Amino acid sequence: MLVSEIMHKGVSTVQINDSLKRVAALMKRENVGAVPVYKNERPVGFVTDRDIVISCVATGHSAEDPISLAMKPDLFTVHENDDISLAKQIMKEKQISRLLVVDKGERPVGMLSLQDLSQNIHPDHLAEVLSEVKRH
Repeated sequence: MLVSEIMHKGVSTVQINDSLKRVAALMKRENVGAVPVYKNERPVGFVTDRDIVISCVATGHSAEDPISLAMKPDLFTVHENDDISLAKQIMKEKQISRLLVVDKGERPVGMLSLQDLSQNIHPDHLAEVLSEVKRH
């Protein structure tokens, strides 16, 4: 099975200098909890709503501060035509629950999450991935 068959199509991205407020508003509007962060048309990180709250709001940062304060520099990608076994392997090895999906030109086309996998792979395979991701 290919990543493109089970991924969420479409993805909103933010720029590294976008404000915390702008990114939080985008997440609310799009009803998403995570977005990739770009700089000069290249992915440089990933930020979740939790990252914004824990890394910035709880430490007193201003809503106008840049999202770079909250983002994690770890952003892992898969290609839309990759087999989902590769995505499972990356999630397991890197201890992550979401992957950015890109096309041949490295443009973002979607996201793949553990939830997407849970709805489309055998429960035994999912349990293995989940146990590895939760272990760390």
